[in-house]
Amino acid sequence: MLRIGIIIGSTRPGRHGDRVAQWVRDLAVEHAGDAADFELVDLKDYALPLLDEPVPARVAPGRRPHTRRWAERIGSCDAFIVVTPEYTPRPPP
Repeated sequence: MLRIGIIIGSTRPGRHGDRVAQWVRDLAVEHAGDAADFELVDLKDYALPLLDEPVPARVAPGRRPHTRRWAERIGSCDAFIVVTPEYTPRPPP
């Protein structure tokens, strides 16, 4: 069975992406049935600091525990859907 990760692409306080990702998951399960397993993957659960590995992941595997944990989680999926935020700027006063 295919494992599809639905990545919640924001860690910002007050985000709404987790609700959107759950909605996407519910729709996917409804339409795909037993053809695939859809799993929520929340960036917030991995505390990934920006640019803290000495080399990019495409060159060498991560050295830090949080990077390896993320790589194992992502490596368990066959495909991904990424729910990304869109922040609408407020008009100036």
